[in-house]
Amino acid sequence: MLVSDGGTVIRVPVEGIRFASRATKGVTIFNTAEGEKVVSVERIPEHGDDAAPAGAADAPAPDVPRS
Repeated sequence: MLVSDGGTVIRVPVEGIRFASRATKGVTIFNTAEGEKVVSVERIPEHGDDAAPAGAADAPAPDVPRS
């Protein structure tokens, strides 16, 4: 799942993303509006996949100060 700072949310199955070699300019998942940026990328496990431990996604990174 990708989220932009403009509120756009898109879910894309991994199988839907093509493989590109190092010689290419990358793969476009979706286009953002002028000045809009992707601010979050998260893997959403399918039912039955091994998920991260409960609360792991909510824990701040060690170098991020808590407010």
